[in-house]
Amino acid sequence: MLTSILSHFGFANCIVDFFSDYLVGRSTQYSWNSFLSGAYDADVGVGQGSALSPILSALYIAPLIHIFEHRAQALNLDTHILSFVDDGLLISQGKTYNKTLPKLYSSYRVVTDLMVMFGLVMEHDKSEIIHFSRAHNDSNPELNLSAIGAPTLKPKTYWRYLGFYFDRCLSFKEHVRYYSTNALSTVKAMGMLGNSSRGLLPLQKRLLYCSCVIPIATFGFRLWFFAGAPTKAQVSLLAAMQHKAALWILGAFCTSPTGGIEALCHMQVHLSGKLHPHGDIISKSYKPIFHSGYSSHNTSYDGAAILWVFHLLWQRYSYSTQSSMTELLLLVSQY
Repeated sequence: MLTSILSHFGFANCIVDFFSDYLVGRSTQYSWNSFLSGAYDADVGVGQGSALSPILSALYIAPLIHIFEHRAQALNLDTHILSFVDDGLLISQGKTYNKTLPKLYSSYRVVTDLMVMFGLVMEHDKSEIIHFSRAHNDSNPELNLSAIGAPTLKPKTYWRYLGFYFDRCLSFKEHVRYYSTNALSTVKAMGMLGNSSRGLLPLQKRLLYCSCVIPIATFGFRLWFFAGAPTKAQVSLLAAMQHKAALWILGAFCTSPTGGIEALCHMQVHLSGKLHPHGDIISKSYKPIFHSGYSSHNTSYDGAAILWVFHLLWQRYSYSTQSSMTELLLLVSQY
């Protein structure tokens, strides 16, 4: 079947002959310490772990998607299909569930029949369904697939797809909660690398935070952080995580003011997800994802000035005691 698809797509005969030999007559053995099993036939599939497997899978599934689109159009289903390797996705839109559920059922049946024709297996136990709706207290119905030998799909509250967490209202609060928790766990684990008296220097801690924690915390932030979107709840989760990171970087008390310690750490995260490279003035058009003790709507922030004030205050207050450090942070936050 795959060689016929390659020929239909116009691949050269030498490539078709190569895959005809590559996919036929394969065998595998299992090894454990000094034990080596006998050879087993492995003529099914394209073989996991091979760099060619994703490419061959995409080429094999492409005609299936093409045929489905034609059949869905003929049946007036108005259903779209997406595929990422072996993960398929059916999307149906409508004003009521009475319109979307029949379309999903018919589309699911068409896909199942096509997969049987292509020699593929539909894993019904891994199928999931979620209804996106902003209406409160709606019915959230199930999708009964028993007529085609599949179980009844119960709608999920949260749906994970390609690393993103979707909720029914598309607020992505669960997505931010999950990755902010992971980022916070990473910050706490970094505590073993240094504290206020030994270990990594503050500059090295900040570099580690920027390199390892921020990519986790801001993963997929374009889904929920855009103009006009309500982001107060999501930003508060990320701000709490960054506050913990600033305390670890400086070795300050947990009661230290957030604005002061984050200013000293120079933690400004822009919409682009990157830290400001220098201590220059940040434009008013940039709204930070993490609050750093200032308002981006009514004032600009001079990073060089705040570091200069900190340098002057450092000469006046001793760093030998934690009480003077706390007083220093209070003064900086007031500035």
